[in-house]
Amino acid sequence: MENVVSKMLTGAAMEAAKQTGIDIVQDGSVIFWQGRYGGQVKPRGPLAGKKIACVVASEFSDFQAYYLASYIGEFGGDLEFLCVDWVTYKFTRPNIKSKGVIGMWGLSLDPIPVMGPTKHGCKKLVDADPQDYQAVVVLGGHSGDIMVTESKVMGFLKAARANGAIIGGIGAGIMPMIRCGVVEGKACTGSAVVAYMLKKVADFQDGPVVVDGKVITARDTVDTPAFVRALCKAFDPEFEDKLKGILAGKRMLVIAGEDFEDIELAVPVMEYLYRGAQVTLATFPAPVRARPPLVGLDVVQGNFGMSVPLQEIPESYYDIKKLSEVSLDEFDALQIPGAFCPYNMVEAGTPLEFLKQADAAGKILTYICHGAIPVAAADLVQGKKVAGWQASQDSVNIMGGEYNGAWAAVIDGKHVSGRTPPEIPEFLDAITVALLGN
Repeated sequence: MENVVSKMLTGAAMEAAKQTGIDIVQDGSVIFWQGRYGGQVKPRGPLAGKKIACVVASEFSDFQAYYLASYIGEFGGDLEFLCVDWVTYKFTRPNIKSKGVIGMWGLSLDPIPVMGPTKHGCKKLVDADPQDYQAVVVLGGHSGDIMVTESKVMGFLKAARANGAIIGGIGAGIMPMIRCGVVEGKACTGSAVVAYMLKKVADFQDGPVVVDGKVITARDTVDTPAFVRALCKAFDPEFEDKLKGILAGKRMLVIAGEDFEDIELAVPVMEYLYRGAQVTLATFPAPVRARPPLVGLDVVQGNFGMSVPLQEIPESYYDIKKLSEVSLDEFDALQIPGAFCPYNMVEAGTPLEFLKQADAAGKILTYICHGAIPVAAADLVQGKKVAGWQASQDSVNIMGGEYNGAWAAVIDGKHVSGRTPPEIPEFLDAITVALLGN
């Protein structure tokens, strides 16, 4: 065991994790991510000291917003969502005025409900000064269509560009960039909804991410991790991402039960794919479905509107299987997202048996937030140090584990646990370290 821990502490993934400035401590055979920077904007990184604006209107991409909220701060940046909240005629679903703008699948931003304001801010675009930002990112989704008619948005982008800011867009978020002339003559990429226009006004390149000076474009949602790294390199040409493709050959099984925590599934899946892992989403029948319109449909719904199959990531990037049909030789590690999926696992019963079999087979068990609850119910936390949301404290302690809310992420043998949504980056780094060390 000592050799395994030594390998974890000296590998490339651990080196990358330590560069953020978070405290990573070894205590015997256990490795802890802890300290004041857990779940916070990191003190070091290529975006340190940079203020990044993310311009959004209703119908923005929830997936992209979740990812930027998780990772801009991980690289040291100060993220602020700027809401185009005055275009009321384009709202396509009931909107809560106090929540500013609403994403395609129902996400609000002030702040993101399960994150709080620790890693991102939110204000009206009309109250923002473009001179305050070193980069401006326009999110994709249908919000690009809403923003493209708004002179205030065009004026903001033009003023930020004139001030020397980097201007970036993902997918349909490139539409406002086209309107205000940012991409004219530039090398760029984009999704199908903008590609035909870019081929006429720009140097279109069919790639995931294209950088041309201070213009950065990404093709679609699945390319968001690469977009963020391109932003990092634009500010720091010496930046080298050691995590791209690092999990090639590794297989992640994500248990996607009804009422999973959206951000704890969307962001890990995007990051697993970026790091080169093969991803399978495993579903199981839930004893209770919180959304009656889905009864009878072969769709699993998240806590805040996401679904499996994933609305914004084509199924060509991942597999979906029934948990009952997954064999133990098909994955190296499994992940349990939080929210109420863990309770459905406990009530359904059979997922607990699967956890026991996976544990006995030496698979790595990873879980975040409420995810420790079914692991405890399966009697698998005995003697383990466990991070998680405080609702899991009793389950862990009563079943013989040790819960501590001060831990952002923990590797204890074949178990990797994470605290809450703001600590997703730490949790994913711990998973990567564990996978490469075993």
